[in-house]
Amino acid sequence: MFAFGGGLGGARRFQDSFRCHSVSLLAAEQQRDSTRLEYSDKIILPPSCLEKLAHLEIQYPMIFEISNPRYAQHKLHVGVLEFIAQEGMVYLPYWVMDNMRLNEGDIIHLRSASIRKGRYVKLQPQTTDFIKISNPKAVLEQSLRNFSALTKGETFRILYNKRKYDIGVVEVRGEGGPFAPGAPQAVCIIETDIELDFEAPADYVEPPRKPSPTASPLSSSPMEKSPILKPLAAPMLDGDSSDEEHAAPAFNGVGFRLDGKPIKQKTSPAAASGAAAAGGSMLGSGAVRVGVRIGADGSMQSGSGGSALGVEQKPAGSASAGSASATGGAAAPAAAEDYWARFSGSGNRLS
Repeated sequence: MFAFGGGLGGARRFQDSFRCHSVSLLAAEQQRDSTRLEYSDKIILPPSCLEKLAHLEIQYPMIFEISNPRYAQHKLHVGVLEFIAQEGMVYLPYWVMDNMRLNEGDIIHLRSASIRKGRYVKLQPQTTDFIKISNPKAVLEQSLRNFSALTKGETFRILYNKRKYDIGVVEVRGEGGPFAPGAPQAVCIIETDIELDFEAPADYVEPPRKPSPTASPLSSSPMEKSPILKPLAAPMLDGDSSDEEHAAPAFNGVGFRLDGKPIKQKTSPAAASGAAAAGGSMLGSGAVRVGVRIGADGSMQSGSGGSALGVEQKPAGSASAGSASATGGAAAPAAAEDYWARFSGSGNRLS
């Protein structure tokens, strides 16, 4: 059944009623791959519809409006793929039947429609899985090549990497301004450039915001104890810093050796100088005089007592006598030890 618009120059329109079935049924009968049929908005009509459309001179691309008699307020716009269906039957993608609340064998009304080309489309994925794709916009642009029209409020289905994704149409804008009151909000997306926008997925839940960490008080901050934040006190320049220096006390304890041996007592320099001042000597209590003579030829000669080295010890009280003997050339005592007799070797001349 088809009708003509009334009035002079009225547009002619095709319309008819069919019994609908899913394209998967046709694919099973003809042993075809249902992927191309299922994930698009193309329907399959009987061959008689092609003759009627050619007689009415329907312009390409052919767009049809589908309505469910039980839900007349809800309409959907689709394209056509083939004219091979049985007479009185039409094959629809399953997502179209789901949107129109149709079951297998239900009656639908079909009529031709003329809609504007789209300029802007806002889509909403139904699950967050779609936005996890590396490039969802490119995937959607590639999938929309199998579609002819988009209607506000519909939810179409695409296939990517063997997974199904449902996409809802939130808003459409056509060329030439806003839609007229009562006109269906649908646009044609064939051979047109459309601005594509996304809305947050329908099942997206915004994560709760974590409260911003409050700043810790300065009293509990480690920087509060830093000497940088606290100025140093003014230096005290009145006193003498040498007054604060005290000599370390001398050690008054007793030491011991690790091997258990007794410690040798050492004479302090003060005690040694005191003994020398008292007239003491390491060789005895008498005075010590050592004399060496060197001849004109450089050879060593004996002292005045006939020895090379004369050592004489006298009591401390006879210092004046020893002094007179040294100046007067007195002979050395016979008991003097010949020290150089034990010397072996040769000497060198100083000149």
